[in-house]
Amino acid sequence: MHILVVACLASIITIEVCSGARMTTITTTTTMPPPSSPTPLTMAYSPELPTVPPQVCTEATSTISPLGRLRSAMRDISYVQKNVLDAFIIFYTDEHLSEEPSADERRLEYFSGWDGPGTAVVLADGEAAVWVPAGDVRRARAVLSCAWNVLDADNPSQTSVAEWIIKYAPRNARIGADSRLTSINQWQMLLGSLQREGMSLLAMSTLLDQLWNEELDPEKRRPEVNRVVAKLHNSSYTGMTWRQKVDLVRNELRLIGVDAMVVTALDEVAWLLNIRGRDLPYAPLLKAFVVVSVRELRVYAPAGKLSMPVREALAVYNCFPNSNNCTRVKDYSDIYADLRKATESKILIPTEGTFQRGASAAIAQIIPLAKRLFQPSPILYFKAQKNQAEVMGMHKAHLRDAVAMCTVLSYLEVVGKSGLNELTVATKVDITRGTQAGYVSQSMQTRVAFGPSGAEPEYKATAATSRRIFPNSTIVIQSGGQYYEGTTAVTRTLHYGSPTREERRAYTTVLRSLCALATLQTPSTLPAAHTDPVARAPLWAARQDYAPPTGYGMGAALNRKEDPVVIDYRQDINLHTFREGYFITSEPAWYEAGKFGAKLGNVLEVLPRAGGYLGFREATLIPYEYKLIDRNLLTEYEIKWLNEYNERIRKTVGPELKDQGLTDVYYWMMNKTVPIESPRAKKNNPNSAPSYTCRLEIIIVLAAFALSYY
Repeated sequence: MHILVVACLASIITIEVCSGARMTTITTTTTMPPPSSPTPLTMAYSPELPTVPPQVCTEATSTISPLGRLRSAMRDISYVQKNVLDAFIIFYTDEHLSEEPSADERRLEYFSGWDGPGTAVVLADGEAAVWVPAGDVRRARAVLSCAWNVLDADNPSQTSVAEWIIKYAPRNARIGADSRLTSINQWQMLLGSLQREGMSLLAMSTLLDQLWNEELDPEKRRPEVNRVVAKLHNSSYTGMTWRQKVDLVRNELRLIGVDAMVVTALDEVAWLLNIRGRDLPYAPLLKAFVVVSVRELRVYAPAGKLSMPVREALAVYNCFPNSNNCTRVKDYSDIYADLRKATESKILIPTEGTFQRGASAAIAQIIPLAKRLFQPSPILYFKAQKNQAEVMGMHKAHLRDAVAMCTVLSYLEVVGKSGLNELTVATKVDITRGTQAGYVSQSMQTRVAFGPSGAEPEYKATAATSRRIFPNSTIVIQSGGQYYEGTTAVTRTLHYGSPTREERRAYTTVLRSLCALATLQTPSTLPAAHTDPVARAPLWAARQDYAPPTGYGMGAALNRKEDPVVIDYRQDINLHTFREGYFITSEPAWYEAGKFGAKLGNVLEVLPRAGGYLGFREATLIPYEYKLIDRNLLTEYEIKWLNEYNERIRKTVGPELKDQGLTDVYYWMMNKTVPIESPRAKKNNPNSAPSYTCRLEIIIVLAAFALSYY
């Protein structure tokens, strides 16, 4: 007798539905009931699929959302007058092209919901798209609603902003954009591409702000402008008066052959005037423009932002109608009208560098064509080369930062198995750093990445993505502080359990890369970008690499990233050299996709060496994770460097920890900086215990023996 056994078959249908905040997945399971009579196995069973009505993206069709209101305004003559628009480009930054704009300048976030850098395009009748850096693509697609297409801005094979507009906008389209929020180079590139297709690019500087200011929803309403007034930066930290700095700039302008220059970068304004503000989230800067001419200094600042001591220091009250060599303070918005009617015959307009993007298109275009001279700002080089007072200030800032980081790292190690997550660790880092004297703010958003999150270079934890921290993988902490004396940044990788051999290999290789750059002596004529292969060599030998630059310049109580130097072998334009007094970062990393990350970051001071050479010394004085170091992978030279670095931490940070009464932290630091003994030296010592470290030569001999045996 034949018995037919029929198993229940399950059919799983997955339907992607675009609604509201994101793309959701609906999974329906349909189970076939057992047949009442034997059924041939070749007979197909087709269950009836559930009927799913077509879904409409609510934000794309909403007339009250910021996106919907923008689309309506683009066709409304009460907003755009006669310039009815087919598309609008939304830029990320502010009028100074700052890397991190303040909350009241984040127009891209208001209209799209994306809080990171990028550029968006909205069609009046059609779709919307946003271009974000490669490292942010995954997060942007998770955060943004279905109304937005997310594209990789760093991928040359993907459609660019201009190409997308040309593809989807109608013929002879009129494109609006705020020319205050992009560089002259980017504006001209967009303009040229669109004009070739018969399209026009119109400068619309009020539309986005008007719509944001009219927002009725309290949660979306435009934040208030920061009211904190600017203050004088202590002369013991600057090393030069503002008059001396202005004289330096004027001498440079005479050599160039111009009568004036417009200073648009906020860190250059702060450096030049010896003032600091609180207008940006991660840098102590004031939103202001400055025009330096051979006759006078003109400062364009928002009303009430310059305190009485600042005005007195700048000699504002000694400035009369016909005075020469004085400082005139004017309203922030007057910069455009004044540049249009400027009396100077030639005006230097700063061009963009690697991190500093130069003057905006609006600033450049308002100056009469015959008066324009595009050239890098001379302040950029003066600011990067720290004088003795600035160097001492940076040392003090890094000492305080070392105390803060040692404190928080020792605390986290104790509670590392007690329910921490990425966000709670970041909060603890920020709070602990804030206990130090002279602390002003963060110099970057603190990033904590555990396990697979650490394998993403640009990962930022959110309430939805924050991982619980367990003792089975690495934790990467990237953070930094702004102090009155200077700026700091540091990256450390930790482990609260027993690291695997793979994790120790990755960490030790990154440590070797850090050593390679720190111990390098380079001719003073070698471009900084060309030192990058030295740092990456240990990682390349392990078939590993990382996308971000290895390092960049760092300001003194200014921006965390500053030109002119960048350490990146892919650079073919920025070929500036190191100079004595520069402070740079070194941030090698190992990213094991889907598993873990290992990254270390120090700030290095550039020092002179004999014979026209330059060298480096660590300004960062924070211990490494002892348990993640595989001594067998280190050379004698690297072990010597590591022990000397640990000894500097003991001698420099140790007394400060004792002075602040942090005894427990002191002993934690001492344990983390115990001298490392070379396993090869131990093996060569007849009085020591036998070493089982395998060297390459031994491995080769054993391998040859095994092959001959078989």
